[in-house]
Order: sequence, then structure tokens, then C-alpha cells
Amino acid sequence: MASSGEPAVSTARAGWWTRLTTILWFIAALAFLLAAPVLLQAFWLALPLTVLLAAVLSLPIAWLWRRFVTTGRLFTAWLPLSIATSILLAALLAAPVYYLASITQVAPALVPQVTLTNGEKRIVFQGMQHVAASRFFKGVAFDLEDALARGYVLYYEGVAPSTPANDRWFEQVATHGRDLTTAYRELGEVCGLDFQSDYLRVVVNDSLVHPRNHVIADVDTTQLRAEYGRLIASDPKFAAGTAEAADVPDTGGLDRIVGWLRRGTDGQREMAGVLCRGFMTRAMTRSNDAGNRLPLDPLILDYRNRVLSQRLLAEPRRLIYVTYGAKHLPGTFALLRHADPRWRVASVKWLRTIDSPESYSANLPGITD
Repeated sequence: MASSGEPAVSTARAGWWTRLTTILWFIAALAFLLAAPVLLQAFWLALPLTVLLAAVLSLPIAWLWRRFVTTGRLFTAWLPLSIATSILLAALLAAPVYYLASITQVAPALVPQVTLTNGEKRIVFQGMQHVAASRFFKGVAFDLEDALARGYVLYYEGVAPSTPANDRWFEQVATHGRDLTTAYRELGEVCGLDFQSDYLRVVVNDSLVHPRNHVIADVDTTQLRAEYGRLIASDPKFAAGTAEAADVPDTGGLDRIVGWLRRGTDGQREMAGVLCRGFMTRAMTRSNDAGNRLPLDPLILDYRNRVLSQRLLAEPRRLIYVTYGAKHLPGTFALLRHADPRWRVASVKWLRTIDSPESYSANLPGITD
């Protein structure tokens, strides 16, 4: 009886194994079909080189399998292993592209628009991002115009120039000597995004006619350098952190990447945009986290928060609209509450800053990029 049942059990196991391997090969084929366009778009030889590398890597493994595990021709063991390895390598190479494309949509970078009030004054704090999707900047520009029409005074972020020596010092400390406007425009070009100044021309024009309604509520380079010297002398942790940061050389990597992408094909530039937007989404999400402290934060963040909060408290006008980096909001709000516990959050609205350019035209019939 036992012997007659064994063939049936073996047959059942073989049937399940056949079904399982069929499903696995089907999934592998789908993975390869998804990976192949990415590799071909990145570099036309990427896919053939991946297949060649898989064939070379599979050869010794197939030989060992035939030598110690089973018998038969080497080709019989090598061919399926080579195909499976090709699929695996292609999927691994394409996976970062799909991952970075997906997080831009699934876990987007967001900045807040928060309304604060103490019962007497009303402050709208609009978190900003220098490089972002055009839809974000258009929304901010509309809100700024609306705020002006409703009698708000506009407060802006922006370290002001002072003396040539202090301006050069600021460029070296903050940007390793690179012009910020040029750097932001180049980053936007690579990422398929836009630079904020291109969408705020209407507000700039209004500032020429009504300068009193537009306030640069930030420090200048002389103030910043003086505070830097004070921190270096009084805060050993800050001094050590800035020294370590200064030891990291600026290799000009962004310049080389931008230059290479400008010479790339349309497909390579499109893929670079996907990767860049994904990296920016992750970077902005981490940057806006209040717990993510950087070596220069006591200077670039905390000191400027104190100056901003003092300006807001001293402003005699009741309606103030602030456009500032989102990471400045928690510290500034804490300082306002320290001066007057009546300050509270009246409302919060979250705005998405990064999205693919294709998503706009897809949702607007008749609009093409």
C-alpha cells in the first residue's frame, strides 16, 4: 500500500513544483519587461552588457552545480541560470529608478501654510522651497497677490548683501563660492522643476510701487558674519561642527553632472529628472524634519529665527504674510509663544512642492509640454 502511494505523492509534488516555477518565471518575465526600457533609455548598451555579465557570472556556478549536484550537459544548467541572473541584474539596476519615481508620488515633499494669531495680529507663514514644481509657485504667487489685496504686509526670506568682503565670506560658507541663483536654476533644469523668482515678478513689480508693503525680514551678511564669530568663540560644538564641514571639499560634482546631462539624449535627461525629483523629495522631507540638525543650524536657522520673530513682534501692522523656509516655522513659532503665550495655530494647509512635469499636462486637456 505504501509503495503504491509514493508515486502519487511524487506526482503531486512535481505538479506543484511545475506550477510554482511557472509563476516565478512569469513574474521574472514581467520584471525584465519593466527593467529593459529603463536600461535602454539610460544607455543603449546597458541591456546587452547586463545579459553578457549575467552569462559570465552564471558559468562557474553552473559548472559547480553540474560537478557536485547533478549530471548532464553544462549548457543545460547554464542557460536557465544565465537567464535568471540577467533578469535579476536588470531588475536590481532599474529598481532605484522606479523607487525614486514612486516616492515622489506616494510620499511627496510638502510644505505648510500656517495661520498664526494671538487675537490681535494674524500671521500667515508660507513655507517655501527655492526649486519646486511650477504649480506650487503659481499657487504661492496667487496667495501673495490676494494677501496684498486684503491689506497684508509681505515678509520675505533672503540674506541681504552688505560689504564685498562679507558677501564673499557668505558665499564661501554657504555655497562654497557658487552663485545661489545659478545653482538653483541649474538644479531646476536637471530636475524638470522651476526657480521661485520666475513666478514672483508680479510681487516684485508691486514692491517697486508700494515698497512699504514688502519687507526683507532677514539679516545681512555683516550681521551673519558677526554672529558666526560669536558662535565660534562661545560654542565649542558649533566650532567643531563647522570645522568638520569645512574639511569636506567642494568637488564641483554638480557642475560636472549638469554638463554631462546637457550633452545627454532626451531619454537620459528625462531619466535624470525622475532621479533628481526623487532625491529632492527625500532630501526635502529630511530637511524639513525639525529633529534633523545640521552643523550650521545655530547660525543659519536659530539666529535668523530670532531676528524674524523680533521683527514680527515689533511690526505695528496687524496682518503679516511671511514666505520663509519651512524649517524656520517651528523655531519662530516657539519664540513667538515665549514672548506671548496667546499665540496659537489657527489653521494649517499643506502644499506639494515636487511633482513630475507630465502630471500637469495629463490632467489639463489641451495642455502639452
